[in-house]
Amino acid sequence: MPRLLCTCEPYHVSARFHLTMEVAIRDLEAGAARDAQLLSLLDDPGHRRRQQLLVESQLERAFQLQELLARTRVRTDRAA
Repeated sequence: MPRLLCTCEPYHVSARFHLTMEVAIRDLEAGAARDAQLLSLLDDPGHRRRQQLLVESQLERAFQLQELLARTRVRTDRAA
């Protein structure tokens, strides 16, 4: 997935969306940690390779969301 271009202005998001992104990042990181622990239990090299790819993709997605989250600011107004 291509990197997003950095802009000077932050993205203004709702507190709910910001929290949702934080939870998604934590879930991806926790899932990657669980899946990484399973690597040692797998015998087949193909299974280990696919499991490692899964872990790497989860961590990459978490990193992408962290980059996006760093460029957001929570809206202070209550506009709908």
